[in-house]
Amino acid sequence: MIKRSIGILSLSLLAMVSRADEKIDEAYQAFLQSQGEASWINAAANHPLANTANRPIPPIESFSSDPAKQALGFELFHDARLSRSGTVSCSSCHTGMMGGADGSRVSVGVGGLLGTRNSPTVFNSAFNFRQFWDGRAFDLDSQALGPITNPVEMGHDLEVVLQNLATIPHYAEQFASIYPDGLTAANLGNAIAQHSRDMTRSDSRFNEHLSTGAVTLSEQELRGWERFNDVGCASCHNGINLGGNSYQKMGNVGPLSNTAMIASLDEGLFARTGREQDRQVFKVPSLNNVALTAPYFHDGSVSSLEEAVRQMGQVSGGRKLSNADVEDIVSFLGSLSSEAFAGMSSRMGNMGGMRQQMRQRMQQMHHGEQQGQQMNHGQHHDASTDQTRQMRRH
Repeated sequence: MIKRSIGILSLSLLAMVSRADEKIDEAYQAFLQSQGEASWINAAANHPLANTANRPIPPIESFSSDPAKQALGFELFHDARLSRSGTVSCSSCHTGMMGGADGSRVSVGVGGLLGTRNSPTVFNSAFNFRQFWDGRAFDLDSQALGPITNPVEMGHDLEVVLQNLATIPHYAEQFASIYPDGLTAANLGNAIAQHSRDMTRSDSRFNEHLSTGAVTLSEQELRGWERFNDVGCASCHNGINLGGNSYQKMGNVGPLSNTAMIASLDEGLFARTGREQDRQVFKVPSLNNVALTAPYFHDGSVSSLEEAVRQMGQVSGGRKLSNADVEDIVSFLGSLSSEAFAGMSSRMGNMGGMRQQMRQRMQQMHHGEQQGQQMNHGQHHDASTDQTRQMRRH
């Protein structure tokens, strides 16, 4: 017994020494204490389901908003002039018609450069406890600025972006009238974030069921929800956003069977913290609108929702799911789609062309704006507002 105790003590001391030698990341220490966007994460905290695995999303009208900031953020979100080449905007990778993602394995940035991670949906992102797959942004304000300076995304210099925006009368006047300190990096991020928050959707059939108790799910969807909980999916995909509120390791139960993922294995959170236990650890994604946001996982290596469910059951749940289980769970996941996107999955094949048309439309709009900068400001503002309202309806 004494020898055994000494052995355990020795192992404990070795573990302590190992941890002491690990890199200390101040940002990591900070986000351990960060609370995220409390008013959103804590939404519906008094709901009867608040302490269960699922909590309904309140209507967006429940949250405070500033229409002027949202309108400005909408324009900036779709403005390719925030990129170095003038060809990439936030909406290039987060398209409303594609569930807030872009339908690509990894996104295409300036000069055709490819990123290394799949674009997550922007819809309901305000409910995530961190932003980005590795959680390096605490909130949407800081997240909004990240892609602008990322060399393989928008590839621009933030100071140059601010200088360019200051030369556009419409933007300069908007920032001056909305923000006390005018056009700054912080206010640029805040404006874009206001639009991201505005992309909150609570109109899925599943959310209606949670909110009202109405029978909105089919028998198969209800059965899939039950299996989703029984096989352990809800242990990671829970809360108001069915995910987005914790970090988890890929393959924490079984070995990865996804050969594409193995070939391009991402270090995940480890790249930020230097902690060995954070290798291949990622923020758990939200499942809202998941049926519309293929391909899946942080590297976009799985093209179908059925295969994604099957693989996660194996590597994270330690279960080999039957075909019936997979079909039922996928059916349930379909009930998480916003009714605004009803039938969208059947039109996904044409999404690439539709996305390109939207980009061209935005570029044409901005080209016309540049040519008309000598126009009367009141006339210009009215036209811009009308265009903004029309595009926000889609």
